[in-house]
Amino acid sequence: MLQLETERALDQDPDIRDLIQEYGDLVLTLCMRIICDPRLAEEAVQDTFVKAYRNLKTFRSEASMKTWIYRIAYNTAIDYSRKRKRLIPMEDLPVHTDQTMDVQTTMEQQEQNTFIHAAIDSLPVDLRSLISLYYLEEKSIKEVCTIAGMTESNVKIKLFRARKQLASILSSLKKKQNHD
Repeated sequence: MLQLETERALDQDPDIRDLIQEYGDLVLTLCMRIICDPRLAEEAVQDTFVKAYRNLKTFRSEASMKTWIYRIAYNTAIDYSRKRKRLIPMEDLPVHTDQTMDVQTTMEQQEQNTFIHAAIDSLPVDLRSLISLYYLEEKSIKEVCTIAGMTESNVKIKLFRARKQLASILSSLKKKQNHD
């Protein structure tokens, strides 16, 4: 159904092609970070652009087009992840290496990223999503508020809680690793 509607929209309105071309990769990245299942993330991307197409006439320019589409993608991805009724792991965090880094340092950084990855995996989807938007997507607090549909104080409180939970989880994982 979504595939047919998407194809129809592409045939009828070239503007949707421009939206997909401009924001498709960003939407896919966000959906993958929240859903972490390539098939479901692609469905969520299609669903996002169908929703955007249906509501394009109601876009009021209160936020940028990018933020508006991000919000649709965020809500769609959250819906998809809730339907799965389990925590979904995020894709591996990138390991930034410098040419002068030796193998030992790289391995230590990969191990650290594994711990961070495991900690983020265990967060509830709403906190994981905010962490992803703010830290991984590098959105400002204002942009996160707009995308998530929350107040600034609510976003800040949830980010604080998420960081606190991450610290606790990382501490537990480190202790567990030291005992193994």
